[in-house]
Amino acid sequence: MTVKSKFTHLTKEEPDPIIKTLTQYHQDQSPNKLDVSIGVYKSPDGLLYTFPSIIEAKEIYHNEKNYGHNYTTMSGIKEFINGSQQLLFGKDVITSDGEKKIASIQTIAGTGAIHMGLLFFMEAGYKNFYLGLPSWSNYIPMIETVGGKVNTYEYYNTANGEINFDTVKKTLIEAPKNSVFIFQTCCHNPTGADFNNDQWIEVVKLIKQYDHLVLMDTAYLGFSSGDLIKDSWILRYMYEEAEIEFVVAQSFSKNMGLYGERLGAVHVIVQDENYVDHAQSTLVANFRHECSFAPSFGARLAQIIFENDKLYQQWTKEVNQVTQRLQNLRQLVYQTLIKLETPGNWKTVIQQKGLFWYSGLTPQQNDRLISNHNVYSTSIGRVNIAGLNEQNVEYFCKAIDEVVRHNYE
Repeated sequence: MTVKSKFTHLTKEEPDPIIKTLTQYHQDQSPNKLDVSIGVYKSPDGLLYTFPSIIEAKEIYHNEKNYGHNYTTMSGIKEFINGSQQLLFGKDVITSDGEKKIASIQTIAGTGAIHMGLLFFMEAGYKNFYLGLPSWSNYIPMIETVGGKVNTYEYYNTANGEINFDTVKKTLIEAPKNSVFIFQTCCHNPTGADFNNDQWIEVVKLIKQYDHLVLMDTAYLGFSSGDLIKDSWILRYMYEEAEIEFVVAQSFSKNMGLYGERLGAVHVIVQDENYVDHAQSTLVANFRHECSFAPSFGARLAQIIFENDKLYQQWTKEVNQVTQRLQNLRQLVYQTLIKLETPGNWKTVIQQKGLFWYSGLTPQQNDRLISNHNVYSTSIGRVNIAGLNEQNVEYFCKAIDEVVRHNYE
């Protein structure tokens, strides 16, 4: 006898589109199959890349340290938090008045950091969120899950491959006071199109003028210029010069390759030092209600790197090497498409930054990439450049050439 379930009213949710594509890829038996969908950095041999600095940190962890498996603290591992703050805001951040302006906790990677940031804004009474499109697909459901109101505007112009900067400014001017704008620090997902420094300064000026708040999603630090410090410029500018209050969601999934360790942090910049403890206690309480303690292993590896000058310098060089390879692959894709005389404007591939190329391919064209060429991109045309190498880039470009030339009538 089958007992009737109490959960029959639940709707069966569709899988995340990228995970669905990845499942298709794993089921594909073709020797030519190519995955350029999910956002992970791969080595030239097509495997998930492990930073040599992380390998060394693991050896130190196992051979020289005795951290054990006890609970840490509800705000996370202090040494990791200090290193995370210094990476974003400078070496002086944890001395004198600097530390008093920041409330920080360790989180469950970047997604957890964003979630904690959203909860923090909601608890502070700020429920009106603005998001530029296209964006990371998880933002909207995350905002809706905490009860926030989602407002969108067109961030990117697909026709010319540029940011709709006038639209960004217009939205900042017209949005109600105390709205929360979600921006990405660098390597915009999915477009790869970032504000330049002058544009950032103008954006920050409008944020101050119209009394808004900001959540800065920082998932790809170092992958824009190859320089971790240069890529965090806007955060330092906002912290040191603009003197505005904002939240930073920080992830180490990409720039340390610690995807499965779920390592992140959330930082709240509070201009009145008398209320930093209030912000800190709110972050800790919210994290306690959901997770209690963050995982320690990845944080210990990051701590080892932060505290070892030689290893830290090695890590920064490795991030630079990763970025240089991504830029070289972009050039190779561009040159190959030009050589093939593929119809279209392909300069976006060398203009955009980070892991992703927002190709402009339509859902139909992406479906054909899969069905006819076993090339697994995303339905919105976002391509993970790191899925390419010198051996497969010509095959990839010829596949694009064919789907662009195909008559879909």
